[in-house]
Amino acid sequence: MTVRASASPVVIYVNGPTSGQYDMETPGHLVGELSAPDGRDAGMDPHRIHREFPARWRAYILAHYSSLEEITKAFQVSEKTARNWWTGATGANGGHVAIAVQEHPEEAIHILFAAE
Repeated sequence: MTVRASASPVVIYVNGPTSGQYDMETPGHLVGELSAPDGRDAGMDPHRIHREFPARWRAYILAHYSSLEEITKAFQVSEKTARNWWTGATGANGGHVAIAVQEHPEEAIHILFAAE
């Protein structure tokens, strides 16, 4: 039995409506504050974001939480993980980023993904 996965483009809408007015043929296209007026990604380098992610995650954590206990409760992680985030030793995984975006939508996206 052969299973074929259908490849579909991934489109990220940032600070923009999702009413279908955007070009769905451009995978990874950013709109809103992170995109240039002509629609190009304005300085968005995913490799740079990946390299900087532990520091970006630390900045998010320090901006929104005042103790390791708050972090462990909000993200349901161990104290060791919370401490690693607090010090910037490690970043978070996708599930934790989803929680951050749910808790602080605009701030999390700006701190974690905005081009500097």
